[in-house]
Amino acid sequence: MPFWTLPGSEPKRQHRFTVNFSGIGMYKLYLAKSATKPSFEVSETEHKFLGNTYYYPGSVTWNEVTVTLVNSVDPDGQALLLRALEGSGYLVPPEQRKKLGTTPGTINKKDSQQALGTVTIKELDGDGSKIAEWTLRNAFIKSATFGDLDYDGDDLLNIEIGMRYDWAEYDGRQIPTTNFGAGT
Repeated sequence: MPFWTLPGSEPKRQHRFTVNFSGIGMYKLYLAKSATKPSFEVSETEHKFLGNTYYYPGSVTWNEVTVTLVNSVDPDGQALLLRALEGSGYLVPPEQRKKLGTTPGTINKKDSQQALGTVTIKELDGDGSKIAEWTLRNAFIKSATFGDLDYDGDDLLNIEIGMRYDWAEYDGRQIPTTNFGAGT
């Protein structure tokens, strides 16, 4: 029996998702416009022996995730991200000068993770229930762009955030026990 004739079978839809940053308190879920899901690459090691080449898997590297948000007036998305950057330990030069007599901090992983908080990308079904969730572990902001201004356009302003993380955890529905290939 083909999978599309099963009543409980439904493909995941691209437009059903939310993105949450637990450390950015005023961020609203509806501001997320797009998100790349976590992905990884496995390096390889090559070994040549008697005219043949053999490959062995190496280490896993998780690729950067990009989230695009609609920039809103309230909450001000730019201000939220700049506050997260400052919470990461970054000081603008005038603030650095004020702290010269003390121990000025610098941007660091621990503070970056606290400022951004836990980053989750949830995939939803038609009822709005979670069907899968990616959690980015030890995530920090790697880049942010705040959009372009243009008198010829009337598009919404976007903020694009590039995030690096150590690994991602996936929590999805249980794999069905139905054998889709049986009986066909």
